[in-house]
This record gives sequence, C-alpha cells and structure tokens, in this order.
Amino acid sequence: MATTVSSRRFDGNGYQPSYIPAAIAAALVFILYLLTLAPSVAMWDTGEYMAAVKVLGIPHPPGNPFFVLLGHAFASLPIPVSYGARINIMAALASALSAGFWFLITERIVARWIVERWQRLVVAGLATLIGATAFTVWNQSVVNEKVYTISLLFFTITSWIIIEWIEDPDSPRADRLVVLVCFLLGLGYSNHPAGFLPLPAAGVAMLMTRWRTLLRWKLVLAALGALIIGLTPFIYEPVRAAYFPGINEGAPTACETKLEASCTFTSLTKDRLMANINREQYGQKLERGAPYSSQVGMWWLYFKWQWLRDSHQTMQGLQFVLAFLFLGLGLLGGYVHWERDRKTFWYFGPLMFTMTLALIYYLNFKLGWSQDPEMRDLAHEVRDRDYFYIWSFSAWGVWASIGLSYIWEQLALVLGGDARGADKTPGKKAATAPVAPWPSRRGFMLAAPILLIALIPLFANWRFASRAGHEFTDQRAGSRRCAPRCDGRGHHISGYRLVRAADDPPSDRDIRCGKGTGDLSRNHVEETEWTAAQDDVR
Repeated sequence: MATTVSSRRFDGNGYQPSYIPAAIAAALVFILYLLTLAPSVAMWDTGEYMAAVKVLGIPHPPGNPFFVLLGHAFASLPIPVSYGARINIMAALASALSAGFWFLITERIVARWIVERWQRLVVAGLATLIGATAFTVWNQSVVNEKVYTISLLFFTITSWIIIEWIEDPDSPRADRLVVLVCFLLGLGYSNHPAGFLPLPAAGVAMLMTRWRTLLRWKLVLAALGALIIGLTPFIYEPVRAAYFPGINEGAPTACETKLEASCTFTSLTKDRLMANINREQYGQKLERGAPYSSQVGMWWLYFKWQWLRDSHQTMQGLQFVLAFLFLGLGLLGGYVHWERDRKTFWYFGPLMFTMTLALIYYLNFKLGWSQDPEMRDLAHEVRDRDYFYIWSFSAWGVWASIGLSYIWEQLALVLGGDARGADKTPGKKAATAPVAPWPSRRGFMLAAPILLIALIPLFANWRFASRAGHEFTDQRAGSRRCAPRCDGRGHHISGYRLVRAADDPPSDRDIRCGKGTGDLSRNHVEETEWTAAQDDVR
C-alpha cells in the first residue's frame, strides 16, 4: 500500500482544499449541462413543479416548500430564456455545484496517501467526470423534473462539512460545523425527505471519531435547535394553502375562505399538514412490493443504465460489461478507501450503504417498469424510478475514481518503476509512516491512457441523457391540453400536471377528461386540475 500521510491538514504534503480547480470543474460540468439542457417542460412531474413554482403553489406531498421558494426566487432572475428553461438551469447549476463538492471530497480523501497535488487533482477530476455523466445524474440535471438535483446539492455540501469535522473534531470551529450540518439536514428535508439520508452515516462517523461529542448536552440541544430551524420552510404550506393558489395539493389548512389565526392554529390544520408532510395519502406499505432480491435487481438494472443507456436494447452485452467494469472500480475504490483512510471511510462507507442497500429496502418498490417485461402479470411501478438512486450514482464516481487511480498507480509501478519513498517528493518533509513503493512521474505518464475509462459515460450517454431540442412535450401539450388518458389520478402522459384556479368553472375539455365542478385541490387523487399556468412555464 502507498504511504499514509499524517492528520492536521496532512502535514508534509502541503494539502489545502483546491477551491479554484473545484470551481473550474463545476463550471465545465455546468457548461456540459447547458449544452444538453431541455428548452422547456418535459414529461411526468416537470410541468407540475414548474407551475407550482410559478404560482407559489403546493405540489404533491410532501409539498417541497424549500424547493418552491428557491425555484420562485431563481426563476425571477432576468435570464433571457423561457420560464421553464430558467427552472431547468437551476437544476443544472445545482448539480454542477454538487460535482464541485465531489471534487473537493475526493481530493480530501486521496490526500491521505497521494502526496503530489497534480495527482490528487487528476483523481478528483475523474470523480467529477464519472459522477456528473452517469446517466440518471446527467438526465435529471438538464430538466427539473422534481427536486432531486437540489437535494443532491444539500447532500454534497453536508458531506463536505462532515468530512471537515472528521479531520479535526477538536478545532475551535468543530462545534459550529456540527450545528451547521444539523441545520442543513433540516433544510434539506424541507426540500425532500432525502435530506436526512446523510444522517445515519454522520452518526456512525461521530461515534467512530469522537463519541463523547454525543454526551455534550449543550451541543446536542444546539444541534437539535438548528435542525428544527432548518425545517421551518414547512410553515409555508399552511400559510400559502389558505390563499388557495392554483396548485394546492393536499391543502394543508383548515381555513376555508382566507388566512386567519383562528383556523390556522388548530388541530385540523396540524393534522392536515402532518398528513401532507408524511405523505399519508399514499398509504403504508405493509408488505414487500417485491422480493428484496428483485428490488436489488431493480437497482442493478438502473446501475447498468448509468454507463451506457441502451434505450433500444441493442447493446446489452456491452452495457453489462461496462456496468461490471464500473461496479468493480467502485468496489475496488471502496476497499482502497478502507485500507488507506479509515477516518473518512467511517462516513463514506455507511453513506454508500444507506444510499444503496438500505434505501432499496426502505423504498420497497414493486418491480421496475423496465424490469422483467415478460412478467407483466406481476405488479410493476408505473414508471422507472432510477431518479430515487441519483445520490448513489453520483457518489459512485468518488469510489470509481479511487479504484481507477489505484489501477493507474499499479500500472505505473510496472511501467515506470519505483520512485522509492521520499525520493518522489524532493524538498518535502518525509512521511512518518513506513515507505511503500510509489511510481515515478514517468510511470504515471506512461500509464495515463488507462484514465480514459472515465470518459466512457460521457460519450456513451450523450445521446440519451441530452434533452437539447426536446420540444415534444411542449408541442403535444399545445395541441392537446389534457392528457390522452385521464384516469382520475393525474397520470400526466402529456408532461403537464396542470391546475385551474378554484373559481374557474371546468371547461368542456375538463369534462371530457372526467372532471366535474368539485373541489380538486383537497385530494391528490383528483390532482389533475387545469389552468393557463402552463402557458407561463413554456
């Protein structure tokens, strides 16, 4: 194994976070996303969320109040594109910033054993490239279908701060970092429940790093208070619901005519708000939607998509080979991480477990829409749910890059020989750990072509991840305002989940789609309401 560098900013290797290279990496990813950006609305929930942002409404439970507020503010910026395109740009920007944080996190991890800065930057760049061009990450970043890229940004910021704390839990700012993490967890939850995903891993890291921190009751109270403050965007829901916006799904208020304290501060408002936040309308999954092995199989299906999205199933053999390659790189990277930097592994390892095996069990999906198509007699999801695993596919780039860098290192040893410990870093303080073989610069240069593997998802996914020029949804909605099939649950094949103002009578088109004059805002089961709001987001 390679030399391990000591703690405290890794004395002897000159490590400092490379913020400027990380910003450059994020900017390049952002440019890629802009080149492949959807010009307007797209299928499924895109139209609902764009319209909800436009009218400051409440989309389907849990309502995602932080996203609505952030999106409304961002879309108010004077960007010379359509309203829908501005929301898509926000998604792209959030995902690109997340890629920048993965850059910093990867550099921090490998700085434990890679002394040369240029090598650390290469590995961090590989992590950014692999994670940002994984199919689901890329595809979700070029159109704002829901809230997932904002959630990914919270995820990466929180992870960076946790790793900062792990490196020096006794620093003067360590307690402030703990409080900040708790605030971001709460704020992230008000964007989407996935905001709590880093919490179990953070707990494991704290137990393994400084378990006595959990016994400091003043800090625990401050952290709990910060978490609660982070959740305060949910106050938006009952307040805004009482103004009866065009999109008011769940209607979490007891007020019937206007906002008043007498109807807002009631048990009925509280019950409706909690039912909305807890997504009670979807019911509890008392039984497994499918055998756990099949649910893991769904994740594996979507994992295969990340490196080659073979939509027409003409390259399934190549897709399997690439998936096996990147699976192997990630597992190898996890092993190298465990061996060389146990401190940060105690966060990142449990995090990967939470985002994969634990999340698969928790979500409890039926068979995926594209999974085992010959078994249509069994219950399938109404669509593919790969976006629920965007966090694991994005983070996989970190371990895959570490695995690829290990192969690079070993190949460089074969091609260029051993630089012999301290000789590889002239003028720098020698590491205190036992010196292990380390390749020469010449060896790294000769072995560098192996790094081209990281470009595979960029070229393999461009065709299917890109949404540039996609006008189908907009054109279809323009020619036919209601979905071809209206089934009472708002399945929005046209890409719009539209709303009409509460005081607008239903049109003939509404009646043809099975809508009457009843209150359509109270229940998500009757969520397909109609309004001209869709014209504003085109």
